[in-house]
Amino acid sequence: MLPNARFGEGRLLRVSVSHEPKEPIGCEVVLECGPTWQIEDGEILREVYGPGDRTQRVKERVRLGVLKVISSAYDLPMSPWGILTGVRPTKLIHNLLDRGLTHGEIRELLLTVYAVSPERVELVQKVANWQRRFFHSSPNQPAGVYIGIPFCPTRCTYCSFAAYPIGTHGHLMRGFHEALSFEIEAIGRLLKRLGVAVESVYVGGGTPTTFQGEELTALLALAREWFVSPSTVEFTVEAGRPETITPETSEILAEMGVNRVSVNPQTMHDATLKRVGRAHTAEDTRRAVELVRRAGIPVVNMDIILGLPGEGLADVEATLEAIGELRPENLTVHSLAMKRASELRKNIQDSAIAQEQGEAMAHAAARSAQAWGLNPYYLYRQRYILSDLENIGYARPHTASVYNVQMMEERQTIISLGGGGITKLVSPDLRLVRLANPKCPATYAQQLRTVLPAKLWHIHEHFAV
Repeated sequence: MLPNARFGEGRLLRVSVSHEPKEPIGCEVVLECGPTWQIEDGEILREVYGPGDRTQRVKERVRLGVLKVISSAYDLPMSPWGILTGVRPTKLIHNLLDRGLTHGEIRELLLTVYAVSPERVELVQKVANWQRRFFHSSPNQPAGVYIGIPFCPTRCTYCSFAAYPIGTHGHLMRGFHEALSFEIEAIGRLLKRLGVAVESVYVGGGTPTTFQGEELTALLALAREWFVSPSTVEFTVEAGRPETITPETSEILAEMGVNRVSVNPQTMHDATLKRVGRAHTAEDTRRAVELVRRAGIPVVNMDIILGLPGEGLADVEATLEAIGELRPENLTVHSLAMKRASELRKNIQDSAIAQEQGEAMAHAAARSAQAWGLNPYYLYRQRYILSDLENIGYARPHTASVYNVQMMEERQTIISLGGGGITKLVSPDLRLVRLANPKCPATYAQQLRTVLPAKLWHIHEHFAV
């Protein structure tokens, strides 16, 4: 909100709080020679809240008061997400629903305690309510599996993921392939011995389809052998770079039982694609989607990014029009996040992010998705994101990605393999234990056999409880 703010000089900001047990929380925020904000919060006295909730509410009231007075004093617009700064705003909704609060009560809290805009309140409640059909009575039966393949044809300037260009790191692919094959079989044997069913398998990256031919076939065959069963409803491969989807590759995906594929253009403007370091064209995207369709894979997801360098609202609308002609079952709309590890962040002066157009871009994407019969089914936020917006996944009925919902809401154990994979072991009380694989493919290949026994032990102990 105030990226260049300095502390220790200027106007005094005074905060006063009263929060005696069993009494309403009182909070006053005063900016010197400026506005005052006051609140008395009796809602926190409800029996659904405990001492920890009360402590948290005090922080929330102070945060909101500071935001309100500074916004008023300096004529700054409020974020559409108010004081919600976390990655997963839907988790708050699920927590409140679990406590027995009604949709109306949650709506009022979002508006008054968290200062979320009415439009975002409607969005986040709609998404959360829709997601609850995916939750199981146990977070560990069934589980999900993620397989990370950290190689890409090139590195995009906005990327901060574990993604290594094959031009500089291609020599590591064989060693990585051998190590990943070993991990798939080891983890697979353990899950079968424990009787753990796998609901979804998601092969991501990076760009998994940098592996081609026999190598790709071998990896997917192993994944299918060890993880896919009648309980598996989704097998996704994130073939995000259209130039990696050949006729042979699309046929391999289909033959291995893959039923969801991501073909990610990010934009349908060739000049922008070149500017951000992608080695494909809009026509490559059209060709790739046609190949996936011809192979008979039922669900196609396409990603776009709002706010790419040099693009404004008209460019986004043209991209949406072009994608609409391809009729994807899923659309994921990312708002550009200037991540510290990305090349774009390092050269931020060279980018022309249309912050003032971000909201209009998001509205255009939402209108297009609705016109295509797609509904929002998951969302998340990031730091340094365009216009303080969000990333949203849209889907036609009965095509939403189970993995995306479970991974984002952290209501299911996800066993992650490969480069940069982070296993999340979820307890019945929803506490998490994280186990991280090395990101670097060379380090992963060198260390896997050393670190895998401890990982297998943790997984065994988690499921054996």
